[in-house]
Amino acid sequence: MTAPSFGAFTARAPFRCLKLTSEVEISPPFAVGAPPTQGRKYQALYDTGATHSVISPRVVQDLNLPSIGARTVGVGGGAIQTTSHLVNISLPNKVGFAMNLVAKLTIPSGEDVIIGMDILGVGDFAVTHHDGKTTFSFCVPSRRCIDFVADINDMRAKSTAHHPPKNGPCPCGSGKKYKSCHGRRS
Repeated sequence: MTAPSFGAFTARAPFRCLKLTSEVEISPPFAVGAPPTQGRKYQALYDTGATHSVISPRVVQDLNLPSIGARTVGVGGGAIQTTSHLVNISLPNKVGFAMNLVAKLTIPSGEDVIIGMDILGVGDFAVTHHDGKTTFSFCVPSRRCIDFVADINDMRAKSTAHHPPKNGPCPCGSGKKYKSCHGRRS
């Protein structure tokens, strides 16, 4: 798989989503510098529980994709024999991945593509449900560590600095207790 030099997209829903989906474009692979082959748009499910990306039999048929070999895929505690195919995947905002090895499987939820951790794992992927609305965003390559625990601890530290405990030292550095210094009531 070849990742782009940089790229990002954000998808939003005006409600809390239980599935993260978007339209993607799948095309047969093509050599660097060659004119791109014509792709088609399909609905994709973003699945952090999937180790590899998957395409449906419909995608294989629509794009006349040749098999590049047999493959055993683990699903739901079992295993399925299927075929492997090479494709180019373009996520929203032209975030593209070339020469992806994908398995052909029927996707029970009805989408034609599963975007797995083989793609999501090369970038930053975040999901929020702020104000009852879902936003998911993806950036490649990874740009920073997203750490909500550190954010909350930092927020608490800043709040404490503005309002230190009355029996603790004053943050002004006077050496006095806060209640006898800046916490004193006038």
